[in-house]
Amino acid sequence: MDTGILYQTDAWVIALLLFVLMLISSFIGKVAGNHIRKKNPEDEKTTETSSLIALLFFLLAFTFSMSGDRYDSRRKIVVDESNIIGTAILRSDLYPDSTRALFRKDFKDYVETRISYYKVGPDTKGILKADSLSQVISAKLWKRATTLSKDPANLAATQQMIPALNDLIDVTTSRLSGEKAKVPESILVMLFFLSMIIAFYSGYSEGLKGKIDWLVQIGFCLLVSLVILFTLDLDRPRRGFVNLDVPNQTIIGLRKNFE
Repeated sequence: MDTGILYQTDAWVIALLLFVLMLISSFIGKVAGNHIRKKNPEDEKTTETSSLIALLFFLLAFTFSMSGDRYDSRRKIVVDESNIIGTAILRSDLYPDSTRALFRKDFKDYVETRISYYKVGPDTKGILKADSLSQVISAKLWKRATTLSKDPANLAATQQMIPALNDLIDVTTSRLSGEKAKVPESILVMLFFLSMIIAFYSGYSEGLKGKIDWLVQIGFCLLVSLVILFTLDLDRPRRGFVNLDVPNQTIIGLRKNFE
């Protein structure tokens, strides 16, 4: 799992820090602009920042879209996993009662491990432990199904169960890989520096004119910080405001199959 500094730090802390740094950059830019204006009062100089701001907003939109797409992908995988597990549970009914009971016992344990897989939250060790336990149980289910497949009496049941178990094993790998896929930290760092640089030039441009509208500057810095906040939040489904609690209810709902 990702253990980078940015990932370990709460999104709101990063957004707040960026907001403060952008305001400081704006102030430094204003001071620099005032100094240049006072040094050469007869020269009328202006700095065009609209193209830089357009570039920043384009990159913010691109990064936000990237996070949104990955969030939707993770949500879809959770629902798919629930459907796959439910299908495998139902196909255990194709076996004789004694074998069916063994399958359902293991499926019940498997469902509990997949529930705990999400409930551990951002705890990396807990995530890997729950994932490893689910792999152990799925291997046990696979071994039982392949052993039973050697009996011609179980041919029809095996033809239904094997594909379901294969999908069950594959989807756990897809889910874990989906959680590891995040917006590269290099892109986020670039956005942070670009935001501060543009804030500096914005303050510098206003300083050259001899005045600065701090309401506009604060609004700009706040807007950029909020976009980055929600971009980070979408990329962290186990923490923050946007999570996968609703999709995971579909897996928790599988418990009713064992009542």
